[in-house]
Amino acid sequence: MAETKKHKDLLPKEQYGFRERHSTTVQVLYFCQNIRDAQNKRPTNHTVAVFFDLTKAFDRVWNQKLIIKLYEVFGISGGALMWIYAFLRNRLIRVNFNNSLSRSFKLSQGVLQGSDLRPILFSLFLSGIKQITNGGSAMGSFADDIVLWRSGTDLKKLERDVNQALVDLWNFAEDHKISFNPSKSTVGFFTTNRKLYNFHPNILLNRQPLAVNKHPKYLGFVLDPEIFNNKHIDHLVLRARRRLNILKYISGRDWGDDASTLRNSYISLIRPILEYGYPIYCCASDTNLQRLERVQLSAARIINGLQNSCPKDIVLYEANLQPLSLRRIPNLVKYYNKLYSLDSRNRTSAYLKDWCNNQKKQEE
Repeated sequence: MAETKKHKDLLPKEQYGFRERHSTTVQVLYFCQNIRDAQNKRPTNHTVAVFFDLTKAFDRVWNQKLIIKLYEVFGISGGALMWIYAFLRNRLIRVNFNNSLSRSFKLSQGVLQGSDLRPILFSLFLSGIKQITNGGSAMGSFADDIVLWRSGTDLKKLERDVNQALVDLWNFAEDHKISFNPSKSTVGFFTTNRKLYNFHPNILLNRQPLAVNKHPKYLGFVLDPEIFNNKHIDHLVLRARRRLNILKYISGRDWGDDASTLRNSYISLIRPILEYGYPIYCCASDTNLQRLERVQLSAARIINGLQNSCPKDIVLYEANLQPLSLRRIPNLVKYYNKLYSLDSRNRTSAYLKDWCNNQKKQEE
């Protein structure tokens, strides 16, 4: 099934979840670059984005609808289709409490937890969700984390178009017997016009107004109106400093772990936090990037036990750690070269190639 999905290119390009070379960072990069490109237009475009909460996504998959889509949309038939049908249909659950088993219950919906087929079937079930939105709206999803956005200069028209897209999306959800939770879905507004920072788009989902979040969090990345990444770096620094307490706890001078163990703990538990989303926040101001460096410097002092008066270059050298800025540059080159080498099935790669070609044309 996985090989068929890969070679026949069954999954929609906007679905990044459970796919090779489709990470959360790749999805957020595509989303953020779309917003930046809209803001760089003249006149500048504003962007309204809606972040959806899908209620019990995997457990609400309508099996009959899934089988119909596998046959009619994806051309899966014969023994393969019958096997999937039997796999979904003949499932029973029982509850074990105090060594007592309940009677069996037959499951009529949902995809099986723990199965390799679970993410594939769920992604195929949601296919077609992008096509139902009106033209001009973009969409991205990572498993059940879905975002829809649209850019434009006219705020009233932008609201109308996004609301119409949400009507279409709600109709899709009803047709597939899935449910969006309006109380947990939020709206983000992105603009370079600081006079509009407090603008709250009137966006409705099933006639219920959605809350506006000035700094929405999507796939672990905290966004701000101008995509300056300030809030995301705030979030990274806060999380990383909390993790520093782990190093302090195991670094007692007389009884604690040695420097090598502390260094490995930092590399495993803290540095990945500091570097999450670096292809996106790499263009942040030097002031903000230095805040990440200071967190690493604090970790290095814990590792080698050097005083605050010791120069930072010596502290990092003794801890055998590179400055994050020196790691970031070669890692960025590798990341974008790898992304650029992917085929058109990765829409972020295709977007990057188009962007590079447009830059070359402008230089000419």
